[in-house]
Amino acid sequence: MRAARLSLVPVLAVLSLAAQEPSLSGTWTQVRADDIAAAIDRTLADMNFIKRPIARHKLTNLNPAYSKVMIAISDREVLVKFDERVPIHMPPDGKPAPWTREDGDKFMVAAQVSKDQLVQTFKNDEGERTNVFKLSPDGRSLTLSATIRSPKLPKPLTYALSFGR
Repeated sequence: MRAARLSLVPVLAVLSLAAQEPSLSGTWTQVRADDIAAAIDRTLADMNFIKRPIARHKLTNLNPAYSKVMIAISDREVLVKFDERVPIHMPPDGKPAPWTREDGDKFMVAAQVSKDQLVQTFKNDEGERTNVFKLSPDGRSLTLSATIRSPKLPKPLTYALSFGR
């Protein structure tokens, strides 16, 4: 009888783990990154040759290939923190909230959360950035697809970063 109970313990543990839903929350480490510099060059290819280096410099500084992202989602708040940057706090209901980047630029930032996806949107007078965090079905990887739109850009800048636990 004791042996039967002991063999049941691992089965129950596996069933318990299988019942847990994978979560976006946690700390993620980069495993792959698109060539962001090439994506910036493709976006700016049709831009005036005088404005192009200025735009390239700004986009390069604002779009690093983050090595780590931490996401915390609760009923009260969505928090996203890239590398050692200041965390971004957002309400979980999709309503925009004010946020100031380290360089002083001000944005309205919003988060929309579903079971396997977080959409983070930054907007100001210069344009809009959308980060779509998509969780893999097994919960072991996270893809960040970034899209930057601005009336100053000839077309949107897009790239992706992949993270693992």
